[in-house]
Amino acid sequence: MNSRAAPTALHPFTNGRPPHLPCGPGDICEDVLVPGDPDRVTLLARMLDGVTDFGRRREFAVVSGRYNGHPLTICSSGIGGPSTEIALVELAMLGAKRVIRIGGMSALLKDIPTGSYVVADKAIGMSGVAPLYWTAADELRSDPGLCSALFAAARDKGLAVRTGMIATSDSYYLGQDRPVPSVDDLETSFLDRFRSRGAIGIDMESQVILAVSQRIGLKAACVLGVHGNRATDDWLVDYEPTQRNLLHIAGNALIRIQSETSKEKE
Repeated sequence: MNSRAAPTALHPFTNGRPPHLPCGPGDICEDVLVPGDPDRVTLLARMLDGVTDFGRRREFAVVSGRYNGHPLTICSSGIGGPSTEIALVELAMLGAKRVIRIGGMSALLKDIPTGSYVVADKAIGMSGVAPLYWTAADELRSDPGLCSALFAAARDKGLAVRTGMIATSDSYYLGQDRPVPSVDDLETSFLDRFRSRGAIGIDMESQVILAVSQRIGLKAACVLGVHGNRATDDWLVDYEPTQRNLLHIAGNALIRIQSETSKEKE
């Protein structure tokens, strides 16, 4: 981390404070949840105790507090690869060790209903950021310990959950087969291409979360609420309960890991 008083173009930190996240040294917990929408940080902060709100800068809102006694930071990533990269790199430089993306996705299979949950054990996609960080494998894998804990936490809460591969696209419209004015001659379906490779859902950040995290030494996983189903065209209008459950799943998973680690040390 750059500790210079004055930033430079190469090292834009000022006294240890990053140029984008609205926080500084000592503000970030080792465990961080990363939703996309900054408004969800405000929503989820109400579910924590002892919250410190560091404010918002651009698409980045950050709070730290405790979930059932466990220290936890929540930091929004914004939409897509570039802002997600910024959040992850600056979080790591401020002391984060584990990150869990808690966000939304669209299912690609008919039998995955809206309102259910997917723990992404692998990710593929066409993000522009991911190949800059990880080119050794076509399929990026989540941290297995985090994945297992997330799945178990969802099942313990009685929620419908499954694991599977998620595809990530930097494009919300054309890259996800949504109609775009004056573009009606597409010869290829991006969603069919992802399905043929085994993806069960699509989002805009998971591949980036895994690629950047693995390269810079963060343990990472993604648990996603199914906001839409592209096979049935179903759309979840009120997804606030889903977002609340994502915090419970991730928070309890981290507590589970902490407990297991403590037992191993005894």
